[in-house]
Parts: sequence; C-alpha cells; structure tokens
Amino acid sequence: MIVYNATKEQFNNDVKYNLISDIIKKKLQESNIHGGETAEYNSWQNSLNFMRNILDDDEILSDCDIAIEYQIPRTSKRVDFIICGVDSSNNNNVIVVELKQWDKVEKVDDEMLHSVRAYTGGAVRMVSHPSYQAYSYALFISNSSECVQDEDIKIVPCAYLHNYDEKYIDQLDDKIFKMWYDEAPFFIKTQAIELNKFIKKYITKKSTEKELLYKIDNGRIRPSKALQDCLVSLMKGNKEFWY
Repeated sequence: MIVYNATKEQFNNDVKYNLISDIIKKKLQESNIHGGETAEYNSWQNSLNFMRNILDDDEILSDCDIAIEYQIPRTSKRVDFIICGVDSSNNNNVIVVELKQWDKVEKVDDEMLHSVRAYTGGAVRMVSHPSYQAYSYALFISNSSECVQDEDIKIVPCAYLHNYDEKYIDQLDDKIFKMWYDEAPFFIKTQAIELNKFIKKYITKKSTEKELLYKIDNGRIRPSKALQDCLVSLMKGNKEFWY
C-alpha cells in the first residue's frame, strides 16, 4: 500500500509549502495505519526537504512518479521513498531510497555482517546497515510482485544519510558491509551530487507504463522461488540465497 503518491512537481510543491508531513499523517490515519508520531513526523519534515533538493533538476522531468511510505505487502515494513520512471533506453526502473537522519554510526562486526549501532528512538541501538535495509526492501518487492517479475521492472535500492558526518564514513563503508553497499549504495551529506547522478542513471522521465506504481501496489502477489528460498536466509544475512 502506498500512503503518498504524486508527481515530482506535486511532491516538490507539497514540500516547498510545508504541507508534506501533514498530508502523509492524514493519509496514514485514513488508511488506519499506525504512524505519524512526533519523531516520525519530524523526520518527514527534515528528510523530505533533502530529497526535494536532490530531485530539483530539470533532467528529472516533473511528471516522474513519487511514492512515500510504501507498505510492502504482507509485512509491516514501509519504504521511505520511491521514484518511478524510465532511463535513457526507456527501461522501467523503480528506485527505493532508505532515508536516515543519523550523523554517525558504530560498526558491529558480528556474524550477521549487517549491523551498526546508531542513536535512534531516543537511545543507541543495534540496527541494520542502511544499505542492507534498502536492499532487503527491494528484494521483497522484486520477489513478491507478479508485475515486477513478468514485466522486467528493475528495483534499484540505495540509502541517503543526509546528516552523516564524513569523518565517520569508515564505520559505514567497512569491508564487512561491502556485499550490501555494492548492491545498494549509500550516500552521505557531502554526496548529494553523487546521489543526483545515481538517480538520473535510472530515471529521467515518466514511464510509458503510466500506472507503473499502481500496478506494483495493486498487482497480484506471487512469491517467487527465490523469495521462498531466501526468507529464512535473509534474516541470517546469507547472500548466496538472494538471487
């Protein structure tokens, strides 16, 4: 289920005029989905301004589709930000963006190989590396959506840590996390230009499939064999089952 869906132009205006957080909160309430408490509301206010700045580029056309807070079917997981469109060869692409407000993390070299410690929810907690999180969301979408499987729609994951201090970059790009950031690159606050270029590699204009987001959101759920094989492995961080 998609909580918020708009063109890039409408999204930019909703952020510009300081409406975006109230719109998302209202749509969550209308859909009987829990969310929109103070911390989450403030994160929308903060992070979505940064995404507006990234997308403020004439090479990314104003009618590209944006989705916010997409709840992955049959899970409680919500994807922060999605951009849909086509690349220069008219290939259909969906970019999944995991947004984080962290300014630093501490790597955790455990058997899972995807954990970091970060200040979140009012305390320092052990959480997933943002690249792993983005990649796992993309994997679930790819392996549960019939239209993604049948219509050659590419799901492209990445993460944007717009407040992250460059001096702590070694905690994020340590080689123990390479398998995840190779698949889902992350970008920190000094890499806005790089994120902009990454997005334009996959999306420059609206898809000819005008209902691409709708089809993904409302299409038939069909677990792929890869998904069936990897569900348990996913939680263990075993990459050999992820394809």
